[in-house]
Amino acid sequence: MSERAWVLMTALPPTTGHEDLIRFATRCARTVQLVLCTQPSEPLAHERDAALRAFAARAEFGGAIRVHRVHQELPQEPADAPDFWDLWSGMLRDLGARPGDLVVASEPYGAELASAIDGRFLPYDPDRTINPVKATRVREKPIESFAHLLAEFQPFLRKRVTLFGAESVGKTTMTNRLDELGLAAGFPEWARPYLELDVVGHEVTAEKMRAIWQGQLAQQLAAEAIATRRGRAFVAQDTDLFSTVGYWLLKGAEFGEPDVPPALWADAARNASDLYIVLGQDAVPFAADPLRYGGDRRESDDAFWTDLCESAGLHWVLVDEADPASREERVVAELRGLFGDPLAYQRRGAEYRTAGRDR
Repeated sequence: MSERAWVLMTALPPTTGHEDLIRFATRCARTVQLVLCTQPSEPLAHERDAALRAFAARAEFGGAIRVHRVHQELPQEPADAPDFWDLWSGMLRDLGARPGDLVVASEPYGAELASAIDGRFLPYDPDRTINPVKATRVREKPIESFAHLLAEFQPFLRKRVTLFGAESVGKTTMTNRLDELGLAAGFPEWARPYLELDVVGHEVTAEKMRAIWQGQLAQQLAAEAIATRRGRAFVAQDTDLFSTVGYWLLKGAEFGEPDVPPALWADAARNASDLYIVLGQDAVPFAADPLRYGGDRRESDDAFWTDLCESAGLHWVLVDEADPASREERVVAELRGLFGDPLAYQRRGAEYRTAGRDR
């Protein structure tokens, strides 16, 4: 086994392809010297560095991966600078490269760079048959390609949305639909299955509201890891702690605590979603349910929930399209608008354009 293997990458963005390449290198040398090359003009440079350092810290690697970050504008092609290979080999020597070290890469440049440092080139999956993920495709369609992102990088892009509003407006249906479409990891209202338990019962009390607060908070805190495991770009919540706040405002007097606890407000604010989608009720027939506080009618109107969003300084939209298809289309459009195009970038370089097999 070699002493050192050098792996260079721009990781724009870090993908499972990079993960596989690095893991291969750890099987070839005692230490992997991972050189992340970022440029000030690129998006998410600091986040890419943080993600790769977190990946390198995984217990499975036992500290064998050392991350070096080079953050400056550098020539990306030999034609860009007459001393191109001297510049890059000199940088590696300054970082500790020695004759005989390995250069592990999927691109042909690895052979040239290895020669420049008097090392050896060891290619990994040059035809991309093991993992065909391409960075350009991820950049072009990040939502659809989200599962291809390195797990440690996903949280930097993921967005959280809460379906919000009165009873019987379709929050559960919409949450489930976003999950079915592959856009989001959907999370149900924590309170409903809790109150449906025979040992708990339907009647709402102060004690049960505090249990709902605790359970909803725990579910929200666990959501990120679950969404990462599922490779989803969004967390979609059928209500959240601000829903708990809302129902406390509506029903607190009935169960003996009219004032919302300040700690609940604080927990809700600390774990607020990136977007609250208030589903309008005018076009949705009310469905009676013993777990709904109003019994045979809604206890609140749309204004109650939009006012709550305003008072808490939340980012919200009212979706009040009449038919289900239009509602779904509008909600999906709101999610895509929220996500934006965080990886948009055009960069000239061999890593990004090599016979159509970029990483």
